[in-house]
Amino acid sequence: MDFEIKLGSENERRIKVNHNQTTSFLWEGENVFSTPSMISEMEETCRLLLKEQFLKVDSEWDSVGTVVDINHTAATPVGAEIILKAEIIGVDGRRVQFKVSTEDNLEQIGEGKHERFIINIPKFKEKFDLKVKRLDEFQKR
Repeated sequence: MDFEIKLGSENERRIKVNHNQTTSFLWEGENVFSTPSMISEMEETCRLLLKEQFLKVDSEWDSVGTVVDINHTAATPVGAEIILKAEIIGVDGRRVQFKVSTEDNLEQIGEGKHERFIINIPKFKEKFDLKVKRLDEFQKR
């Protein structure tokens, strides 16, 4: 399938940081928005940009993250609203590169680059299922 991914396409999402997205080791009680949670939300912003703007015509296509290069630059508390932004900055076949950023109401809290690869879900699952089977056989040895 041929995709017409447009450079400069953007997506923006707003979410509230909740308690299951925080660190648990800094001090007692709710802590700060964790780096893995921020990266996960950035990835989902990029995924939705592709899915909603370019892959919506065929439900058998989606994308998976392949590269993450993110700086987490400021702490954000539970309950704060954050704005996640993604922009397509490169396309090479089914490989798509994004510029990403996240901010709360006071400052930028993260920025960087992310790469995703467009996949055909049934083919991806077929390869994955084969790997699961091979790993099961390996573990039985």
